[in-house]
Amino acid sequence: MTVEQQLPPPPKKHEGFMKFGHSHQQQQGPDMSGINSEMNTLGRRLRLLEEGFSNLRRFFQVTEENIIAKNKHYSAEIKTVTSDITELRKEIQELKDKMLLIIKELQTVARKDEVKVLERYINLWNPVRFVTQNEIDGIINEVLEKKSNRKV
Repeated sequence: MTVEQQLPPPPKKHEGFMKFGHSHQQQQGPDMSGINSEMNTLGRRLRLLEEGFSNLRRFFQVTEENIIAKNKHYSAEIKTVTSDITELRKEIQELKDKMLLIIKELQTVARKDEVKVLERYINLWNPVRFVTQNEIDGIINEVLEKKSNRKV
């Protein structure tokens, strides 16, 4: 829209002159061409504003839908992460329990110095030279046979 279209038309110059006693006035109605052009201009401006508001409404609707979709996506991810964290906590607790069990078992195991003491006693006694009851019975029987063979 140009500047000329926006401005109302300039007032008309009055031609002629007045004579005393005679008033020569022309009866004119309101200038309808100026009002019509202003109404058309206002109508166009109103349509542009309505179109702008429609575009804004569509933009906000799309934005709202995107926010809702992202919210659902993030909620699902948060649930997944939360369940993973819960599972990891359970696994960590199980590991702690197993470590405590291992520690209790290790406390009941003989220590290195205790094993060394046992090793010294075993070396001192030398159980390899010990005989079993069957071997003793066999030796006693042999000795008795030898005595009985001598007497005969």
